[in-house]
Amino acid sequence: MCDYARHFSEAIEALHAEKRYRVFADLERISGRFPRAIWRHEGEAREITVWCSNDYLGMGQNEKVVAAMKDTVSAMGSGAGGTRN
Repeated sequence: MCDYARHFSEAIEALHAEKRYRVFADLERISGRFPRAIWRHEGEAREITVWCSNDYLGMGQNEKVVAAMKDTVSAMGSGAGGTRN
């Protein structure tokens, strides 16, 4: 029988040792202030500029785009379409 918990734990440890364990930045975009965001790390927070995102044009804060997204969510519901990986 396979010890899945041990196998998983060892695989994660190997990723850490190889410096390949992926950690995502904790970012909170500031509505109306594109491209500004709050970056949180180790209990601290500071305002930063974010240019490296899928929303590099700021359309996620465009009034017409936001209204269309709200209408779509009301009509069809919401959910993750994919992963950040």
